Amino acid sequence: MEQIDYDIDDFICYCQAKNLAQKTYGSYEQTLRLLAHYLKNTHKVKGAGDVREIHLREYIKYLKERGKYTVTSNENSKLVNFPENREDYKKEIGITTINNYIRNFKVFFNYLYGERLIKSNPVIRIKEIKNVRKVVRIY
Repeated sequence: MEQIDYDIDDFICYCQAKNLAQKTYGSYEQTLRLLAHYLKNTHKVKGAGDVREIHLREYIKYLKERGKYTVTSNENSKLVNFPENREDYKKEIGITTINNYIRNFKVFFNYLYGERLIKSNPVIRIKEIKNVRKVVRIY
């Protein structure tokens, strides 16, 4: 386990201590484990303090390109869930989902920075992607 995994564990404990809903911190954890997997494999990042803004921007670009269910932070889950059998396997990840990921990792890095566990905050200039929402008309 790398330092970034311990940073995520610490953050999840903090969320539990704040009595956040399990669904909320579960979403944080899933998002952060996938991000950590990417950062370790692509940029050889060991700890959250090593993450730079450019890494996060490249990750967002990667999310737009990779397709749904093509990556997991735990390879064993593929043996149980068979993501390749899903109808939406490899389909585009929606902007709303990517924005949720961005919000989740912003909360994480803001926490680490606020606790002085990292010296610089890589999410300061990261913005959500503009999303054109469909207008639903009720007649």
